[in-house]
Amino acid sequence: MADVYLMRHAHYVGHRPGYHAPDDAELSPQGRRDTITAVQRMPAVVGIVSSPLRRARQTAELLAEHSGIPLLGVLPDLREWRSPTAVQGIPPEEFPADYVAWRAKRLVDPASRYEDGESLKELGDRAARVRDQLIALAGSEGPVLVVAHKIQLRVLTAPEAPTAAFDPAVRDEWPFLGLRALK
Repeated sequence: MADVYLMRHAHYVGHRPGYHAPDDAELSPQGRRDTITAVQRMPAVVGIVSSPLRRARQTAELLAEHSGIPLLGVLPDLREWRSPTAVQGIPPEEFPADYVAWRAKRLVDPASRYEDGESLKELGDRAARVRDQLIALAGSEGPVLVVAHKIQLRVLTAPEAPTAAFDPAVRDEWPFLGLRALK
C-alpha cells in the first residue's frame, strides 16, 4: 500500500473540550502559527488532501503554501462526524438528557441516530469509502497527507469499529496537528 499520512487540523477559534465545533470554525492565530511550524515535520508527500470543513481546509492551505506541496483537493467524505444541531456550541453539562442517554446507546446500537446527527454506522461506512479513495489516490499519485478531524481520523484508522471513536475506554486521542501513517 502506498503511504497515506493522517494529520488533525490545527487549533481553531472557540475550541473547548467536549464541545461539538460548528462547521465554519476557523483557525485561531495560534493554530496558524503552529501549522506553519508543522511544515518542518511533514513527511515526504506528493500532495495534500483535506476535509471540506473550514479549519481543516485552512490547515491544508497553510501547509501547501509554506511547503510548496500542492493541495490536491477536498474530499467531502473527510468531514467530521455530523453532530446533532441540538448540541453544537453548547457545553456538555447543558446537553439535553435524551442526548446524554443516546450517547450511551450508540455504543451498543451504532445504527441509532439522534435527531439530525449521523449514526456511528453511517460514519463508519463513510470512513471505509474515504479510506479506499485515499489508498487509491496514493497508489496512483504517490504518498499523500490527509488533513481531517479527530473523530474522523479515529474512525479512518478503524472503520470496522466506529464505536471506538466515542468509547472513552478505548478511543485514541489525536492532538492538534498530530501526524500518523494510515495502516
